[in-house]
Amino acid sequence: MTTPHHCHAHDCQRVILPRLFMCRKHWFSLPVKLRDAVQSEYRRGQEIDKRPTARYMAVQQYAVCRTAFKKFDEAASLVCAEYLTRAIMWQRRAIEAGDGDPLKGLIPEEKKKDQAQGELF
Repeated sequence: MTTPHHCHAHDCQRVILPRLFMCRKHWFSLPVKLRDAVQSEYRRGQEIDKRPTARYMAVQQYAVCRTAFKKFDEAASLVCAEYLTRAIMWQRRAIEAGDGDPLKGLIPEEKKKDQAQGELF
């Protein structure tokens, strides 16, 4: 008997197909660029052999961070920070392995001077 596969969004208990990353609600809450990154880093069969790449894990953890974040909600920000920390850890592993930066273009590198400080997204 197989165990049910749940949406990877923080605290979502919706059962989805094992090859899917998130339920429809959470998937479409992500920016198109991030959804494209998750799809491009996905390796067919990784849900079976449980061996995703460091690049995939970086993008995946960042996507979960994005779904957990709620503006002006300190608890949600702390949850998001945990996922962001893991995303950066996987990002470093990918870079150190010579596989490039999986988060390039997804996380702002520099803030514009006129943009409010403290905004990650």
